[in-house]
Amino acid sequence: MTKIVAVFSLCVSLGLGFTFPVTGYANCEGIPGPAYFSLYKNKGATFSSVMHADTMQKYEIEWFVGSKSLGSVVKKAGESFTLKKLEFSSQTFSITGFYQKGSKWIVSHSKIFPDPEGGMQVRFDDGACDNSFVNSPDLKVTIKID
Repeated sequence: MTKIVAVFSLCVSLGLGFTFPVTGYANCEGIPGPAYFSLYKNKGATFSSVMHADTMQKYEIEWFVGSKSLGSVVKKAGESFTLKKLEFSSQTFSITGFYQKGSKWIVSHSKIFPDPEGGMQVRFDDGACDNSFVNSPDLKVTIKID
């Protein structure tokens, strides 16, 4: 079921990309929108974050079983969150970064990197399109699988 959700999301993203090209972000690296991950049953995840930008940033985690959303949480940069394991099912989660521009929150571009201490990092930009994902990521969320 999670494969169906992932394929459907990819098709919708590609379709929207061709229908509404993102010309304003043509020079930005990364992928706009959420990053998706899957967890085997009896596995949870811990999220921690750090921000290196002058712009306010936050991130949202939403978790699913199949296509059914089980919940979501929004955290400020610097805050952490633990996604509890499910004993009887695998689960999928998405993580989306946002930066503040005036009074609006805009979806950030993201890239995924391995974490030197194990796990993964999702790095988000702050809308400056300075492509600082490697040297000094604007918002970095580290995901450790339990």
